[in-house]
Amino acid sequence: MASLRERAISQNTLVCLLQAIQGHETTVELRDEASVFGLIVNVDAFMNTTMKYCTYTDHRGKTMQFDDFYVQGRNIRFVQIPDAVNMMEAIEYQLGSIERRQTQHSQERKKMMALREERRRKREAKSKKT
Repeated sequence: MASLRERAISQNTLVCLLQAIQGHETTVELRDEASVFGLIVNVDAFMNTTMKYCTYTDHRGKTMQFDDFYVQGRNIRFVQIPDAVNMMEAIEYQLGSIERRQTQHSQERKKMMALREERRRKREAKSKKT
């Protein structure tokens, strides 16, 4: 589960668009003028990207194949959004997903706090009896 800080970053930046294209094949262009084409598996709030079945092309045009590839967010220059992705719908869906997770987390936290309060009251009642 993402931290509160990561959820806030995802909600307030276009990282949510990158997170929405998980499961799509695309090209990630790097700052050193290399590029990676492959399947986006995971994108965290800091734009760190995990990819599978990749073709890495360096700045000289030499290509290499990788089963798994990890790119630190700070090394990404551009991410090409696939034509099959409607960007507005993807962003809205991803933001809704983040909000649903927050709501679920809030409900779980309320339940946990209610249980703690109940245990505290029982302890107090027990200590008053003795």
